[in-house]
Amino acid sequence: MMRTPEEERIFHALSQIQTPACDLSGVVEQAGRQRRARLRPGRPLAAAAVLCALLTIGAAAVGISGAWRYFAPSLPQNAVETVGVSQTAGEYTLPVVDAVADDSNILLLLALSRTDGRPIDPEASLNTTSMHLNLEIEAERGAGSSGMLGRQFSQDGTTLYLLFNASYVTDQPDTLVNQPLTLTADGVAVRLHDSDGLYHVRGDSPVSLAPLAEQENPDFSDTHFRGNAEEIARAAAAVGCDIPLPLDEQFPDYAVLGAAMTENGLSLVLRSGRYTSSDLVCTDVFPDTLIDTRTGEKYRGSSGQGATLEDGTRVVLWSFQDCPLALDDLPYLEVEVSYNMDRVLSDQPFSLTFTLGKSSGISIPIKELLELDGLTLHPTELRLSPLELRILFADGYEAAFSIRQEGTAPVLHLADGTEIATRWGGGRYLGGGTLPSVGFLVEDADGERIFIDPGQVVSITFGNLEIPVEH
Repeated sequence: MMRTPEEERIFHALSQIQTPACDLSGVVEQAGRQRRARLRPGRPLAAAAVLCALLTIGAAAVGISGAWRYFAPSLPQNAVETVGVSQTAGEYTLPVVDAVADDSNILLLLALSRTDGRPIDPEASLNTTSMHLNLEIEAERGAGSSGMLGRQFSQDGTTLYLLFNASYVTDQPDTLVNQPLTLTADGVAVRLHDSDGLYHVRGDSPVSLAPLAEQENPDFSDTHFRGNAEEIARAAAAVGCDIPLPLDEQFPDYAVLGAAMTENGLSLVLRSGRYTSSDLVCTDVFPDTLIDTRTGEKYRGSSGQGATLEDGTRVVLWSFQDCPLALDDLPYLEVEVSYNMDRVLSDQPFSLTFTLGKSSGISIPIKELLELDGLTLHPTELRLSPLELRILFADGYEAAFSIRQEGTAPVLHLADGTEIATRWGGGRYLGGGTLPSVGFLVEDADGERIFIDPGQVVSITFGNLEIPVEH
């Protein structure tokens, strides 16, 4: 299913959340090659407090030198494993410096630099709309997720440190250790944004839809939108219109192909796809707003359904939020469009393979039942590491749901008498008869995330359960 324009904005905003700057004196905006004055490189969003406030607990949790200080200065030293693999691709070098892993989670410390030693573009990224960063594992795995948790430049601006996180939750221990792991990156790029700071590029001016009024546009008002998107899109595009969009000089393939009435109201068909113009890569275009020039009213794009025309052209059938307009209104309508776009710094890919030899976590079997508000659950195993606390259940998906609804979370008890709360970190049901999994993140009294040394934990309470931790 296609994301709505608003969902697309939120998605990309969240994907670009970064840690607060520690030393950005040397980070200034660099002039890039621009095809139009409206195109400008993306800027970092204000960061959430991700991995910033960390607690040092016990003698084993000592400060770690090097780039970890930007992200996790009190991470237990015994949890860190040196990786030390590196690859040069084109004008950039990417080392995997260190890793912290448990049975199913991994943090990778990366360090991107230019081969000529010059400062890196302050907006450079390995994870944009056209470039992707992934961690691949050979073993059979369950549910997975990954993302960038933070970025920070060295003081001289020549090295970009990145903290990459990946999770692969299975019912088998040691998912990420003692087997080949491969980190892949498509290249280096800058995510472009417009003046509103959101990660898209808006067209210079609205596009008139008057040419569509001259066509016999189809009416599918009585037809289910999603189930018949292919038919509707083909019928709408068949009228033979090809209305160019604002960045037509750079990306002539994007266009408005037709209109139709659907159960969602007036809908437009836009040509979709990925196109390249010099160092710019556009992965899609979408309608921001539909404008009634008679009243000035604007209707935001709400949903899009992808389709393929008979000649193989990819299109998206778009509708608009609470839009009362009809085909007869087309002579008076305009549409504003936005582009998902990158400026590519390097299209040379990276592929680094390495193997980790240790897990930072411990596993504790659970034999007692968990009682929650009249519901009996069957926990089987608790996994504790500096990265998270995770509990596996022999119940169905209702286990995670019930725990979430109840608001019950484990409490860690340390050797010095300190108690540390955890918070809900998400539940996953693996299917296929395997165990549901519920994760919790460790926090201090102010609600900030903690990377804790499991060696300092002597017991864990969870509802009616008292779970001793043997070392």
